[in-house]
Amino acid sequence: MRRGERGQSAVELMLVLPFALLVIMALAEFGAAFYAYITVNNATSEAARWAAVANVPSDACDTDSIQWRAREMSRGLVACDGETVFTITYEDGDSGHPGRGTGVTVRISRTYTPLTPLPGLVNFISGGTFPATWQMQACSDARLEQRLPDGAYATSAGHCGSS
Repeated sequence: MRRGERGQSAVELMLVLPFALLVIMALAEFGAAFYAYITVNNATSEAARWAAVANVPSDACDTDSIQWRAREMSRGLVACDGETVFTITYEDGDSGHPGRGTGVTVRISRTYTPLTPLPGLVNFISGGTFPATWQMQACSDARLEQRLPDGAYATSAGHCGSS
């Protein structure tokens, strides 16, 4: 080995290491965000199914409420806190009351906070405006299997295809 090449590998490592760490953080963050997205979608689907069998919404995530079911199916990722917004809408039936066969729509919107400092690093490197948090939204429809109890619902039009 020539005398002038002793520190070459250390210099190469110092040049490549920040980019390698950035790629590893990006992969980890993508995996965590994708897992959260799939979990929110699954929780929404399960909550819509739960609503279809005549369970009702609750403001406090009471046991057997639609929000409770979403929280249980997400293993705590969807919670009754300020980061998660539940919107549950019922279609009016012919009698003005949701009955068997009318639709129920469950929407969940949750704020996702990154696990790694990736947004700050990307903003530092690029000088850009990479968001510090993301909104994850999911929507699911179902048909009621029986009539809801009087006063246990709020009606409005809402399908996953509409806004």
